[in-house]
Amino acid sequence: MNIQNSFLQASSSERDPLLLVLKQSQQYDVRITKVEHRELTDVHGKKLFDFASCNYLGFDCEQEVLLDKGVQAAKAFGMHTSRARLMGYHELFTQVEKKLATFIGAEDTLLFPNTTLTSIGIIPALVQKGDLIILDKSAHATMYQAAQMARDKGAILKSFAQGDMDALETLLKTHSHCPRKMVCVDGVYSMTGDYADLAGLTPLVEKYQALLYVDDGHGFGFVGENPDVQHPYGSKGNGIINHQGTSPANTMYVAGTAKGLAASAAFAAVTPEMKEYLMAYAKPLDYTHPSTPFCLGVLDAALDLLPKIGEQRRADVYKLTVSLVEGLRGLGFHVMTQTLFPIISVWAGNTQTLINASKYLYQKGIFLTACPYPTMPRGKEALRITVTALNTQQQIDHMLMLFADIKQQWQRAGVALTPDGESYAHV
Repeated sequence: MNIQNSFLQASSSERDPLLLVLKQSQQYDVRITKVEHRELTDVHGKKLFDFASCNYLGFDCEQEVLLDKGVQAAKAFGMHTSRARLMGYHELFTQVEKKLATFIGAEDTLLFPNTTLTSIGIIPALVQKGDLIILDKSAHATMYQAAQMARDKGAILKSFAQGDMDALETLLKTHSHCPRKMVCVDGVYSMTGDYADLAGLTPLVEKYQALLYVDDGHGFGFVGENPDVQHPYGSKGNGIINHQGTSPANTMYVAGTAKGLAASAAFAAVTPEMKEYLMAYAKPLDYTHPSTPFCLGVLDAALDLLPKIGEQRRADVYKLTVSLVEGLRGLGFHVMTQTLFPIISVWAGNTQTLINASKYLYQKGIFLTACPYPTMPRGKEALRITVTALNTQQQIDHMLMLFADIKQQWQRAGVALTPDGESYAHV
């Protein structure tokens, strides 16, 4: 018996739904041979409308604007930095970190290669034996991985349901004796597009002298300050903390730049003292390479491009998102969101229904994200659609036509369009 495969046989049966979807839905392991904005061609020549991209503003296709600074940075500093950030770094890091800090209104920032390594670096470095870490149950899986690393060192790990402030306060009060306390949430929840209630969380964590850790991987670059009815995403794209009018001062705000700005990097908003500490104790800064000079050059250029075209791109996304959400709800589907952020998850309810629907959509030219258990709780399996500025109304109309077909398929098979006893706000 192959030893590698013996580990697969020992895997928990709870993973089976995920493996089934990976194998049968056709929405995974897709090999792309051609990209024309949000029209893709797979290795078999199949044309697809791309509703799986999270590059909401479409900066991933702004090569002519963004490439120049990336190439300049690579020419100046090399293609790759083959040393840990702790050992030494190019001045480009300092320039971009200062630019990010000014943009979000923080004292300073610290760059990481991506948000996964940001959480894995920061959370175990700050939360030690006897400390408390409380996770939102809907928070991103990478925060759970980081929290488990802290728990292995002796930290106390607890969780609360998204938005349940009473449960959170009970945990904070019960463990008020812990020397350090951290509460971890998503800024924008990756499965529903809902926003964390930072206005409610901030005074609560401050009351118990806890640190609020906010992962804004989806929000940064897209949502920003001064939202209103006409501009629900706000302006500038300076993140969920500015969108909700809170301050990064008492928050560990972290964000990725890949989704909003098409640059492979991430950062944390920090004080100078925290930056010095994390440079020494965050393992990804000690033992792996940082972002390449090319990526930082692209990020620098994207920050310059954002104020020039960001507002119109957000308006385009909002119009398309409203059209899609209204169309899906008009057909009777359960759209699992309380906002109009361009993450639209359509309830499927079980693994087989999810597989059948996602396979049909792929065959008809729609590329999206099928979300089975354990990505979603059992009974909340969903088809996740992400809308970007490069999608078109024609593509939205095509998808709605296909969902009308799926509605008929489900009705013939006796499959419910909505879960019993649960409804989300219609916005």
